[in-house]
Amino acid sequence: MTIRKYNSIILFITGFFLFMFTRRSELFPTIQIMIIIAPIFILRFIRIQSTKKGILLTFLGFFLSLNIALFGLFDLSGSLMEILFNTVRSTIIALMYFVPYMVDRLIYPKFKKYPIISSLIFPVSVTAIMFLFSLEGPIDGTEAKTIFSYGPLIFQQINSITGLWGFIFIFSWIATTINNLWEYNFEIKKSKTVLVVFASIFLVSLFFGTIKVNTTNQYENTVKIAAIILLPEDGKAVSMEKIIEERNTSSFNKRLLKIEQLTKTASQKGAKIISFQEFAMLINDEDQDSLRKEYKRIAKENNVYLSITYGYFSKKEKGENKHLLINNQGEILLDYTKRYLLGFGDIGETAVFKKGVEIIQYTDTPYGRLAISICKDMNYPAYIRQAGEADVDIMLNPSYDFPKSTSPSYYDRAIENGFSIIRPTYNGITYMEDYNGEIIAMMDSDKTETGILYADLPIKGVETIYYKIGDLLGWLSLFGLFVLIFISIRLKNNS
Repeated sequence: MTIRKYNSIILFITGFFLFMFTRRSELFPTIQIMIIIAPIFILRFIRIQSTKKGILLTFLGFFLSLNIALFGLFDLSGSLMEILFNTVRSTIIALMYFVPYMVDRLIYPKFKKYPIISSLIFPVSVTAIMFLFSLEGPIDGTEAKTIFSYGPLIFQQINSITGLWGFIFIFSWIATTINNLWEYNFEIKKSKTVLVVFASIFLVSLFFGTIKVNTTNQYENTVKIAAIILLPEDGKAVSMEKIIEERNTSSFNKRLLKIEQLTKTASQKGAKIISFQEFAMLINDEDQDSLRKEYKRIAKENNVYLSITYGYFSKKEKGENKHLLINNQGEILLDYTKRYLLGFGDIGETAVFKKGVEIIQYTDTPYGRLAISICKDMNYPAYIRQAGEADVDIMLNPSYDFPKSTSPSYYDRAIENGFSIIRPTYNGITYMEDYNGEIIAMMDSDKTETGILYADLPIKGVETIYYKIGDLLGWLSLFGLFVLIFISIRLKNNS
């Protein structure tokens, strides 16, 4: 076995083994920094292979690593449909991650004489493909949401300018910068230009974040908020799949009494806004009027602004997944139907619920401008940006996670749009964060006795550049990718 072949095997195994730790998995712990480390080895692997061999083996690596890491993530009772659903989903994600490596391998050799341009091919490709998949597709909006968006709070502020795409671009640029060094046996002089340009961009982003956090971290006025989840009596969370398959409804009076008791408890503790989890009640269509009347009564009697949900099943047509915002006078201010449902066709929510209109609702209150959404709606940046454009101060986003979340979901939407987020989550992490992305309070559904989380949040948000320019970096990356491909076709292959 030659040294080159031996090195290739080491790079392949190292890169794709580490990549399995980037995902939410039932088999591997999530280690976020691996999204920086793993691509370094994978990129090095594909670049030192012949074109066809490198492309084939790299796709195989992503196919295997993702199907292993995501095995059984969506539990559909061990059915054939579970195997099919998980495999198809994992393969689509594998393809999404693979394409930028393929693009880099095909056109990178043609730009070796231009070190800055060659270093940008991979980050441009990754950002473009991730952005393209986020627009609306078969996966889940910003599939990269919890994979790339992490780091010190000051670094996360880049979200307020570029959205998630800044994270993806910079983290992917690290892989090409190190590979550039690697190709020159880590002789810094030969990679000086690329290092200086990358370091400058990175330091500017840190400087911006430091200034932003230090100038906006003081709240003039706050409001006490309670995020509430309804704990299962036997301690075992009921899967969304079971609810949908069996059309399970809540025990109306028993469940309503629990909601009323929890609302009263939170109100007596000083909460002015109370938000319940997604599917606080599950009912049949004919019970809607009675439930809404009771919800209004509970809000008025406890003198609170009540963010409360329910889902209803209909015999004639598909039902809806609803979220109401009721003021302390018992008036329904906002009446929202979930837009982005979990599933497709006859699988998941789409089997029993119809989509709402693509409009974020908001209203002015003594506690700032409030907006409402439900769970997965937050995974579509362009959709949620409506709230930023409307100067929303607080976003109420109840959730019913499936599978169980192990960390705050979609928290980057707060930094992007300058509002605080309240996310009461059944079967996962409930949290409240401010407009800078700082988690003020957090609660694990498996580790709470009351199901109530309290926090004081600012009633005024902040302006951001992102909600004004939108996904400009995403569109520029997509345009840049086409330009690079076009130019590469016209250049003589220097490989």
